[in-house]
Amino acid sequence: MQPNGKRTVLLAVVAMFVMVWLSRGANDRGSLSGVVKDASGKPAVGAMVKIRNTARGLTFMVISQDQGRYQSTNLPPGEYTVQALGGGFKSGPDGEVALAAGKGTTQNLGLTVAQSFEETMTSAQFGELMPEDQGKGVIVRWCTDCHGLEKIVPLRRSAELWRETVTKMRNSPYGNRRSAALNDEDAELVIAYLSKHFGPDVPPLDKERNIPKNWLRGAATKYWVLEYALGRGRGPHDVAVDSHGICWVGEGGAGEEGGAEENAALGRFDPETLTYKRIPIPGEKKAGASALSVDPQDRIWFSDRSNKRIAYYDPKTDSFVSFPLPKPARGGDVNLNTIRFHPDGSVWGTELSANQIVRIDPVTKKVTEYVVPTSRQGRAFSVNPYGMAIDGKGMIWFAERYAGKVGRVDPATGQITEYDVPTRDAQLRRMGTDEAGNLWFGESGAGSLGMVDYRTGKVVEIPTPTKYSGAYSVDVDKSKNFIWMGYQIADKLGRFDPRTKPFTEYPLPNTYVSTRRIAVDPSRPNRVWYAGFYSDSVGFVEVMQ
Repeated sequence: MQPNGKRTVLLAVVAMFVMVWLSRGANDRGSLSGVVKDASGKPAVGAMVKIRNTARGLTFMVISQDQGRYQSTNLPPGEYTVQALGGGFKSGPDGEVALAAGKGTTQNLGLTVAQSFEETMTSAQFGELMPEDQGKGVIVRWCTDCHGLEKIVPLRRSAELWRETVTKMRNSPYGNRRSAALNDEDAELVIAYLSKHFGPDVPPLDKERNIPKNWLRGAATKYWVLEYALGRGRGPHDVAVDSHGICWVGEGGAGEEGGAEENAALGRFDPETLTYKRIPIPGEKKAGASALSVDPQDRIWFSDRSNKRIAYYDPKTDSFVSFPLPKPARGGDVNLNTIRFHPDGSVWGTELSANQIVRIDPVTKKVTEYVVPTSRQGRAFSVNPYGMAIDGKGMIWFAERYAGKVGRVDPATGQITEYDVPTRDAQLRRMGTDEAGNLWFGESGAGSLGMVDYRTGKVVEIPTPTKYSGAYSVDVDKSKNFIWMGYQIADKLGRFDPRTKPFTEYPLPNTYVSTRRIAVDPSRPNRVWYAGFYSDSVGFVEVMQ
């Protein structure tokens, strides 16, 4: 059949219109650039430049380079505030910019205003101000599990008031579902330490003298950050990234920490359109999504503690599928910390308070439970199996948070073998597998990156450059075999190269973020996503080399 002439012309016009529209959509982004100078007028290298679009909840951050120059591209049109920070100083309040679609704008910045103590400090830096004495290690390991050290160091209280405070922390403070995991001996150490070093007769904290003079140098300047503000009370605990670079967020994963589950949902952030969508989770009770993980079919799996199940959301069909989990025979809650997918199609998870590992068959929905051997020392002893990863031979590994061990499950037999970690009370957290099949994990209590050789079970520990980092979540860029870490109290992400041994740390735009989960983008391995648990934000760090 011969094509109709008028129809052909019409289709050509429509096609042209679509191409123009798409071109306009692709070109509506603008750029912002300028020079940062210090108070003396000299170019400031290594300053953090924050570019905020409050109306859209977006923060872009870049670092000033040679000659103090900075540039941020791919910015949607709108009103922005721009501020530079470095060396204990910041630029003034006049950094407001209106960015037009597809245009470039210049904004030079001067570091002329002194920063306040509260603006510059991270919780990890408060740890550096704490005197070295018996009891400090217990505080860093256990108290930071619920809040930062900034809540402690500025206080001056009597021994009686410190005892009341510690007692409260041990007994469901503020309605939290759990209490500070302090035994009687550790509690007395904490009380004695706080009474001695933060008593009423101790001089107040000298904030002016202790303001950090932060500058970034070397490899730590070659990155940029995009962060999105979710809104107060969302409590994003976990993130996961699918094969298209879409970031999925577990809101309400704060249930264990005392967050409000009425805010719970799955979140979907598209870094291309810069849009966020909340997807309500169906269930008899308000659902909290934690332990997020994306399977090979791009389905988003999560643990739903409230409804005692593991479930997945399929974006292709906009549907949820649930797998009920049985009540643990030896007590504890149905709450998974980490979910992993075995090559044989089975799904595995760590069940924290039940002290067991679970295996789910997605076809039959059969659940198999494996009790961690060390927990059999008594019903009251909790090993708290936490992070999980699968090694180069298909063995299931997990981190025992309270026991200071890593465990290995043989999927064929269910046999569990445990290996000791060198540092006592290291508090093992989340795990990842490198390209060689070895396992890496965070030690929040020790501030170290741990590695276990899957062939021998030997464990080594590598201290992070930031001493009190609260090393927590691990993921691996397998294209370069870089080991990435999220820090609970240092407000940074860390990257370690096992071949050449350098450790690079990349500060985040905000302080007191409390990063609990990171995820390397499989489509862009230089991009690493994080969830800001306390800051109610989600974002990524992207390295430029």
